[in-house]
Amino acid sequence: MIKGLYSSEASMRPMMARMEVIANNLANINSTGFKRDRVFVRMLTDSAAAQAEGKGELEGVDAKKYIDFSEGSLQQTGNPFDLALQGRGFFVVETPEGVRYTRNGNFKLNTEGVLVTGDGFPVMAATGAVQIPRLDKAQQSNIRISEAGEVMMDKDTFAKLRIVDFDRLDLLKKDQQSLFIADSGERIIEGPGQLTSVRQGFLEESNVEGIEEMIAMIELHRNFEMNQKAIQSQDATLEKSNEVGKL
Repeated sequence: MIKGLYSSEASMRPMMARMEVIANNLANINSTGFKRDRVFVRMLTDSAAAQAEGKGELEGVDAKKYIDFSEGSLQQTGNPFDLALQGRGFFVVETPEGVRYTRNGNFKLNTEGVLVTGDGFPVMAATGAVQIPRLDKAQQSNIRISEAGEVMMDKDTFAKLRIVDFDRLDLLKKDQQSLFIADSGERIIEGPGQLTSVRQGFLEESNVEGIEEMIAMIELHRNFEMNQKAIQSQDATLEKSNEVGKL
């Protein structure tokens, strides 16, 4: 009976982790460039020891979170400073904490003509921050960004966006909801790949599937309730057994 209590409790812990992930995904369903988190359940190496102690085979179950980097849909905005990456890759931005990587191309110009993120972080080119020359004479309609990331005013190219990729996306970690940190040992691949293009006037939407997340949340809620009832039932049975033992 005690083993059953341990099993029910252990199976509820991964459910709680998944529920937190689903809630965060749904909260960011409208966040540009957001990549949803997923959870998979694994058996720990010490699960055999847990069984030997009478805690049940589920004591060694653990939920591990990972990032789903699949592409979101592209939404046309018409804003020349809205950029989306079609294919693999990340924009590079400079933050007070160091270099970060993002798929959120909702950029703008600051008062100095520097292309920045919504939080004011400079967007990087190969030679530094992207800055519009002759800002007083520049017009948004004259600024073009090619599929290769070349930033042009009229017919003159004055910068090229720094776009990078990684051998192992699983080594990237979230800093903020749309910013990522690369592992110090991860190899950075410079430049957009052959199948990657920059789309000016578009934004990449979140890759969260609302209906899928809601269905998963409902199923988790039902399973969690079932385990709660199982624990309550086993607890009541144990209480009655203790009462009988006292007679």
